[in-house]
Amino acid sequence: MNRLADEINNQVNAGRQSVEKSLEEIRELDMRQIPPAGFLVAGLVVAAAVVGVGWMVYRTRRRRTLVQRIQDAVPERVRDLPGGLREQVKRAL
Repeated sequence: MNRLADEINNQVNAGRQSVEKSLEEIRELDMRQIPPAGFLVAGLVVAAAVVGVGWMVYRTRRRRTLVQRIQDAVPERVRDLPGGLREQVKRAL
């Protein structure tokens, strides 16, 4: 009987050790998953840079409308003409 009790005790102790090791591993994983402030800030900076570059690429690749292209082609002096002259120019075009 003593031998059976010792075997059960050994199995219980082995189970406890296994559970304790698992709990320690879980605690270590939780600590690793929390990023330090430096990594967080670096990640935010990289994300902002990616968004900025993406916006610039979008702006350069976007096709401008016909009206935008004509307005860019017309000199600023013509756009600044008084209302009556502007109407005459529009009718002529």
